[in-house]
Amino acid sequence: MTERLYEGLFLIDAAIASQDWAELEGLMTGIVNNHGGTIEYSEKWPEQRLAYEINGTKRGVYFLVYFRADTQSIVGMRNDAQLSEKIMRSLFIQEEFLGEEMQRRKEVAERRAAQPDTKPTPAAEPAPEASADPAAEEVASSENSEEPAEMSEENPVVDEVEVVAAETDSAGNEEEEKE
Repeated sequence: MTERLYEGLFLIDAAIASQDWAELEGLMTGIVNNHGGTIEYSEKWPEQRLAYEINGTKRGVYFLVYFRADTQSIVGMRNDAQLSEKIMRSLFIQEEFLGEEMQRRKEVAERRAAQPDTKPTPAAEPAPEASADPAAEEVASSENSEEPAEMSEENPVVDEVEVVAAETDSAGNEEEEKE
């Protein structure tokens, strides 16, 4: 019997996760613990849009867990995760670099916990200046916007932005052209 470090990733429907997260977290950690695993680190990722629908579900919440377990117990964990109606998908991996990755995630979480919340209040923000050029207003508002809270080093979310350029024809009228 060989005990190794594993990474487990569970996907939960966002609607179910918003109802009772403590119960779901207990379910997922219970799967690991019931098969002799010892959890070393776990984290909940923010709700996000799925790349494709799973049983009509478009949004999900991931739960990442690092644990030590016997190599033979992984089969039982997979079976329990597949039989659970609340867990949509699960993945268990074992690689040499997992110890370093787990340590990096722990350090990032500690730094985040130590940082005070420094978001400005809406009353403290200055009112935007009016501009005659709507394209300039659009650029200025995108430069002043903050990144969403779910953005992180571990889980970057990138939105595609459509670039619109205004060209003037010979009569002086503006035409919008998408690049």
